[in-house]
Amino acid sequence: MTSSPLVSVVIPCYNYGKYLNATIDSVLYSTFQDFEIIVVDDGSNDSATVEVIKSLKDKPKTRIIRQSNKGVAAARNNGIAAAKGKYILPLDAEDLIHPTFIEKAFWIMEFYPQVGFVSSWVQAFGTEKWTNDSPQYNFYNQLFHNHVCGTSVFRKEAFIQAGGYKSGFVVMGYEDWDFWISLGEKGWYGFQIFERLFYYRRHGRSMIHQAIEHHDELVKQIQGRHPALYHLNNLEKLRQTWNDSPVLQLTPLLAKNSPWHSYPIKPMHHNRKRWLLIMPLIRRAQLQPASLNFIDGLHADHHAVTMVATQFLTGSNMEEFDWLTDDIFHLSLYVPKIELKLDMMERMISKLIVSRGIERVFLLSSRQGHYLRPYLAKSFPNIPFDIVD
Repeated sequence: MTSSPLVSVVIPCYNYGKYLNATIDSVLYSTFQDFEIIVVDDGSNDSATVEVIKSLKDKPKTRIIRQSNKGVAAARNNGIAAAKGKYILPLDAEDLIHPTFIEKAFWIMEFYPQVGFVSSWVQAFGTEKWTNDSPQYNFYNQLFHNHVCGTSVFRKEAFIQAGGYKSGFVVMGYEDWDFWISLGEKGWYGFQIFERLFYYRRHGRSMIHQAIEHHDELVKQIQGRHPALYHLNNLEKLRQTWNDSPVLQLTPLLAKNSPWHSYPIKPMHHNRKRWLLIMPLIRRAQLQPASLNFIDGLHADHHAVTMVATQFLTGSNMEEFDWLTDDIFHLSLYVPKIELKLDMMERMISKLIVSRGIERVFLLSSRQGHYLRPYLAKSFPNIPFDIVD
């Protein structure tokens, strides 16, 4: 672990030791590896949890902070105060993340300095199974409905400006909604990734159930903490500003010294063939038969596959290919209108080729991929570029 990791994952834990190792392991399995993990023991008094937390001294990249029981908001604030990262990911002790979540959120943060936080779609598992596919971030709409997942990556700089997570609510559960509003109030944009990268464990009644029961009271408290935002004149101005989402008009801008150029990733399996597939979409129903036949002939035991999709889409179905790989990137979900920015697309594909140690590239009916082929082949003269049509 470096002395100054780029990302700090902060995990408050109160008596959830039985889930904690799985949660930490989901972070350790991330493709993006420049992170630290901070577990904040919020006064756990369950003996099994206490033992699990003691054992974490053997976990890589992980350190422990202990406090008396003060609740999740205080635990997050305490962990973030000790965090060394430029970016923060709050993660509850029973939940999981997709291996590419941190990397994709990091890309967006480095591409867009105006973006203060990055969220994703949600997949619930456990005692409940459902999905929550939120729309692209809109600050005006966010004032009335929380579309941002509590487990979202944000800038520590923005966290400090917003004053962290607030306490003093009737019941806890909406403190993250209040926090996202505070970030918007400070001028930060949010960004929603249309992929299910957060896995929300359901295991009976939780804090959010109590919050929903007090919804009206909590909304009044939130509005009372941001009176200027909810003034009718200001609401109308915000509505007009966000009618055409400013987020979708952003132009990616990578600084020369951006860590995007050189961050470490989890090593690929060198006993497998490391192949990159450039395809139009991550959806079986919209792929050509030849492409599907090629993909279905691959095997996860023999091929370390990275998939890249190049056409515009409002959401990818990564789950359709999770039997083969979880290293899937649908570029239009991280750079809106990417099909019009082929120079940026070339940089992103090149980044994946270098970081994954790709040995062979296959073009599967991607129009943009065919256009970029000579440029990529020139940059990587020792890598074969094959066409599957």
